[in-house]
Amino acid sequence: MQTMMFNGRLAADPQITDDFGKAVFRLLEKRGVDAGGKDRLVGVNCVSWSKGLNEKVIARGLVRGCEAIVTGAFIDLAYAAKDGTERTAKELVIHRLIVLDWAENRAEDRAGDRDAGTAADQAAA
Repeated sequence: MQTMMFNGRLAADPQITDDFGKAVFRLLEKRGVDAGGKDRLVGVNCVSWSKGLNEKVIARGLVRGCEAIVTGAFIDLAYAAKDGTERTAKELVIHRLIVLDWAENRAEDRAGDRDAGTAADQAAA
């Protein structure tokens, strides 16, 4: 089995089942720029079947925009599209997850920015 590693930011908040049995999120990785100067992004759908990881790390520590490194193996997934056609997709099954930008840190940064803005507003008045 081939192991892959991706470093990127979450495109949206993770989707986690109520029993923490499955967590899914999309990781976006910047891969240079195109001829027009726009960022070239590669997205990969990541899935975790580890209840402990889902409950203790993904549910508590990841939100849209957080940065993470995911190591895992690709699997092919077959599904029926809305129009009834059969399609396939690849998912990266997570073996290891390293969180570089925790959700708690992002919340603290936003709170600090609000406090700084409030103090600046009061000083201006």
